Amino acid sequence: MKKYLYMMMAAAALAACQPKEPAFLTTDKGPQQTITCDAATLMGSDFLFSVDLQDPIALSTLKVQLKFDDTVVADTTIRTKTNGTYAGRLLVPFYKDIPDGVATAVFTSQNIQFGVTTEEKDVHVTRPEFEYLLLKPVVGGEYRMEKTGEFTYAVSGDFDASVDAFIETAPFDAAGRKFSFGYGATGVDLGGTTPIPFSNGVAGNYEISFNTRTWEAAPFVKLTVNGTEAVMIDKQNYAAVVNLRKGEAIVIEGYAPGFDDFTLDPDWFTEDFKFNAVDGLYKVTIQMGNKFFLVEKMISADAYATLTNGNAVWLIGDGYGKPGIFSASWNTGLGLCLAEVEPNIHQITFVGGTSLKTGTNLNVKLFHQKGWGGEFGGGSYASVVSDLAYAGESDGNIHLLEGQSIEMGGIYRFTLDLTGGVSAAVLKVEKVGQQEVESDKITVNGVELEMLSANEYAGQVSLKKGDALSVKGIDDLASWWFDPDFVAGGKWNAVDGDYVVTLDKGIKVGRAYRVNGAGARANLAEGGLYVQGWGIAPYMMDGGQVGWPGAGGYQLAQVSEGVFQMTGKAVGEKDSTIGGRWRIDYANFKFFFQDGWGGESSKEIVIDGNAAEHMSQGSDGNLNLVGTLEEGATYRMTVDFTGCTIDGNAITAGKEKITFEKL
Repeated sequence: MKKYLYMMMAAAALAACQPKEPAFLTTDKGPQQTITCDAATLMGSDFLFSVDLQDPIALSTLKVQLKFDDTVVADTTIRTKTNGTYAGRLLVPFYKDIPDGVATAVFTSQNIQFGVTTEEKDVHVTRPEFEYLLLKPVVGGEYRMEKTGEFTYAVSGDFDASVDAFIETAPFDAAGRKFSFGYGATGVDLGGTTPIPFSNGVAGNYEISFNTRTWEAAPFVKLTVNGTEAVMIDKQNYAAVVNLRKGEAIVIEGYAPGFDDFTLDPDWFTEDFKFNAVDGLYKVTIQMGNKFFLVEKMISADAYATLTNGNAVWLIGDGYGKPGIFSASWNTGLGLCLAEVEPNIHQITFVGGTSLKTGTNLNVKLFHQKGWGGEFGGGSYASVVSDLAYAGESDGNIHLLEGQSIEMGGIYRFTLDLTGGVSAAVLKVEKVGQQEVESDKITVNGVELEMLSANEYAGQVSLKKGDALSVKGIDDLASWWFDPDFVAGGKWNAVDGDYVVTLDKGIKVGRAYRVNGAGARANLAEGGLYVQGWGIAPYMMDGGQVGWPGAGGYQLAQVSEGVFQMTGKAVGEKDSTIGGRWRIDYANFKFFFQDGWGGESSKEIVIDGNAAEHMSQGSDGNLNLVGTLEEGATYRMTVDFTGCTIDGNAITAGKEKITFEKL
């Protein structure tokens, strides 16, 4: 009985200790609002407001929204605690094509018991009329643009054929605000960071105009292809997607000087501008800078044809390009479409030194699409008909036979015959002609360089650290970029040795690599250290990352006995700045002790000093970027083998040490 009594008492005590469910107090009455606000304002300026809130219940928030019709275009939330007046401002957006009208300002206050009060006010919003605009060319002074009509401003003057410029408005509100217009992905854009590429086609006296309501600007060259207006990609490139028929002339209009000095690709056009490929939908890109017409097969206005859906074949690889050799290798965006000159007969033609790299290292492949995926490999050709080339069984790439080379000025044609179907593909590679290629006389420290292509010259030069680098035959050397680890302050910065120096007139870039006594790329013991991987580039990030090519990795400069370095700016992946060599947000690379696969980075490499802030080594031996680099800053990586014993392309004792610093 006592036991039972004790249990009853314990249960009662326990019940007394249980927490009660909290009581949530709510109300359907919100705060009292007294609103003072602008009845009218300008697009791009401030909408000012103040709200006096009174409530016997503690306050919570005040939310203010500005709506164009039912779309909220600006809003703010203010934390409120005590009764009183709360003030703020909203920036009214400046959109194109929006007419003057009445916007709605919505004021919503709430107390801690979820009582809400909402009120709306009309706000008359008008587009500002500017006293003037300023045309601000990238090169040259600025020009005042006067008003010539509703929202339209213009200036006339003697201008070059093309003018890269920004447009800035006069101050237009009490805060002294002004707008700047540049160029964006879809044309002229507010705050655009790229100059507007105005173009008249020819230099002379002409008018440049801009409309602050529609953001329409002029002039731009208006080109048409068979009557279809070409879209301006940038000031140098225009593209139109049109239906073309074999044997019919293609008519391109809108450029006052005409197109007589443009190069016609013989795969796609005959000399009288007649189309040479089978009927179909094609994208024609007019490259004003290159004076070239690039043709690609399409299935729609924005989709490239493939072998499956449009019987298209593409070439991707290394050391090719049209109209000139591309600096980037194995970049799928630079794939070239073969011309289907007869049903199921595809061809592409190159000129040695102009559109195909000379020498013995041919390395390209045919693909089913402009990108990775289906491809023609060594095992997918029924036969290869050529006394020049073969398709590798392992990589499927088209290579030169032993003893063969691509000669300067030689005309080479690749033909793919699919008349028997894809499974019976026949590849033919042949030299079909020869043309003269003019060569400049360029010397480095007295050694005349050999012409490798229309723009590229190279030669083997013996150089000593501290030697002045003397280049003759090039007039504008001050505007060139030379690899800063090989050349510093106009003097040779690497150790004494034999080097192949390469000068590219097309991109104004000078590079070098060390060779051994036989003229082959040096291995580690001979002074050659190579890097392969992503996030690093020899001279330009966009389309120029090293990747994993096997042979042809970037060779670092040996600046002292056993010490190698690489210096460059940190840039974004799509940055085309010459000298941009480190990607700001990603890196995955490895060192190789010869030009190609073989000896490579040690495991547990010594990451010294502050390098660990930026680099780590994975289990695969690759080095990876840690964190993010500062965009635009210059970084130097140093690899030190002075504590190692080296035999040929191998470390037999010790481990290399890496440092990575911002200069």
